Amino acid sequence: MFKLNRLKHSPLLFSFNGIVLIVLAQLLLGGLDTNTSTPRRVLSLKATVPVARLHPPGLEDTLSFSIVGDLMVGSSYPSTYYLPHFDSGTILQAALPVLQQTDLRIGNLESCVSDSAPVYKSCGSNQCFAFRTPTRFAQWYKDAGFDYLNLANNHSYDFGLKGVNNTLDWLQANNIRTSGTTQHPTDSITVRNTRIGFVSFAPHSNCLNLNNDTIVREYIAELRTRFDLVVVFFHGGAEGASKMTTPKTKEIFFGQDRGNVRHFARLCVDAGADLIIGSGPHVVRGMEVYKEKLIAYSLGNFSTYHQFNLKYPLNIAPLLQVTITKEGKLLDNKIFSFKQEGEGIPKPDSAMTAFRTIRSLSVKDFGFTGVNEGTL
Repeated sequence: MFKLNRLKHSPLLFSFNGIVLIVLAQLLLGGLDTNTSTPRRVLSLKATVPVARLHPPGLEDTLSFSIVGDLMVGSSYPSTYYLPHFDSGTILQAALPVLQQTDLRIGNLESCVSDSAPVYKSCGSNQCFAFRTPTRFAQWYKDAGFDYLNLANNHSYDFGLKGVNNTLDWLQANNIRTSGTTQHPTDSITVRNTRIGFVSFAPHSNCLNLNNDTIVREYIAELRTRFDLVVVFFHGGAEGASKMTTPKTKEIFFGQDRGNVRHFARLCVDAGADLIIGSGPHVVRGMEVYKEKLIAYSLGNFSTYHQFNLKYPLNIAPLLQVTITKEGKLLDNKIFSFKQEGEGIPKPDSAMTAFRTIRSLSVKDFGFTGVNEGTL
């Protein structure tokens, strides 16, 4: 049974007609999720609904996504010095108008969410890149409307099993889907009567193995039997400013097999996936359309605060909007260009660097000329 969020006291809102109007509005706008017993976010009557969510004639049978790469809005490890000023407000503020235009918002959560988990990662005498975002800062993801945050990456296990469980508990409490860890390999959501299954992969500890073709096929095939659409997120490929080209072979980074991401992504489509989103290199890479399905090989860093190298081109921060049919066929894509400023705050980029770079890489690496510009 669905529950409505508490509304301001008003005799009109508690009348029978008022309740009917609220329920009808939620059904029309996709605010109620029929796939879970947990109530989804419910819009108040005063909320502003972006035009893009109204699905004008001809677009009723489509779904739209806002997608970003790596997210890490601050870490309390090794010191609270690495956190932004909380009272200044969410560092995602500049992206909110674009994020709110679509049916769903998804990204890669490049940290655990915990207030107390002890560090598990061993870094020896080197600087330890282990990220632990306190729950009150993680609330910014909820406030931004994220519906799905990927955990198949090389930082979800920085604080061991306690960090993973704290993160899963926080995501569940805030009704944000996730996938990719052995504790929570898949997830799902229903939007406007379309059932979407999520699964994600990475070549890292406690993750579904990106390099195991059998595992990849089996998970996608199983989701394909239960859902209308299957979305795959992956964290793979070598890292750094020189890794913007997507190679045709496997990538080795500091001795670790980071996968042949071209092979992996096309394998996912062949197995039944409808949308493939990549992260991991910390720089953007090109996109391609394979069998009418979009593959974005890396969306780079979007909001990675303080401890990340954000020199160009690692500061390029695209926000990708994708529109697909309810059968998974790509209809449209737009790259909105942001760049990270200061310690890692995404701000609009008038030079359109993200769009221009991804378009160039898409043509060079895949012969794909269909990358479109989003206007901020």
